[in-house]
Amino acid sequence: MPQFFLPPQALKDKAFRLTGPEAYHITKVLRYKAGQSLVLFDGKGGRFEAVIKAIEQDGSVCGSLTGTLHGTEHRAPVDIRLYQGLLKSSHWDWVLEKGTELGVSFFIPVTTPRTVVLLHEAERVKAKAERWGRVVMAAAKQCGRADLPAVKEPVQFRDAIRAATEKPEDGPAKSPKALTLLAWEGLNGATACETVRLNLREADQGRGSEKMTVNLFIGPEGGFTEEEVELAESLGATIFGLGPRTLRAETAALAAVALIQYEFGSL
Repeated sequence: MPQFFLPPQALKDKAFRLTGPEAYHITKVLRYKAGQSLVLFDGKGGRFEAVIKAIEQDGSVCGSLTGTLHGTEHRAPVDIRLYQGLLKSSHWDWVLEKGTELGVSFFIPVTTPRTVVLLHEAERVKAKAERWGRVVMAAAKQCGRADLPAVKEPVQFRDAIRAATEKPEDGPAKSPKALTLLAWEGLNGATACETVRLNLREADQGRGSEKMTVNLFIGPEGGFTEEEVELAESLGATIFGLGPRTLRAETAALAAVALIQYEFGSL
């Protein structure tokens, strides 16, 4: 059964009123009628059963929640934050779509000296935020995901890697567990099994009941420079390879996400 997004302002107590694209999809595309059941999700992990009470003249859909659907997403053991070198539009959209399906929690576009995207395109990133949100929303609806991953504003690589590897000086005794990984094709064909599998298994075994954060860095079309890799390694990041074949940036991202999910038992 398809699911539909329930924004917080559309819900009061257990009564809802959907407007805009969601209402259009329900009434004009799927031709739902009063009395039919729906599945709604709030983008924060909640999924609900609902029933349509009325379809108003303005096209809005009114109804009420009838129950809560309990899934397993909220118990996911790993929080994947994908720091992806900014890609050309269609490739970036593909990473957003498939990364959402695979359970990425945050997408952080990263700019580097080898980023192929033209400067004037990068400056228009804020204008693209609405489009990116639509891509993520459509992917979440399609795959039955109850939460919506966040798409952050672009950040320079040096700032991103420092933020990901920063350790709080006066943090709590049990600070959130985190692992920072950077994929690099310069490891002479080394495989993930050789370079990162042990790290992932140790992290999974050592996290206890806590959720593990994995900061995953994937380069742009031009790859990371040796200087960027050296900086990441000096800050404590684990450098790993993805085998003897040179993968496109978007392929490397999804292969690495799938690998992490598999090692943590989420795939």
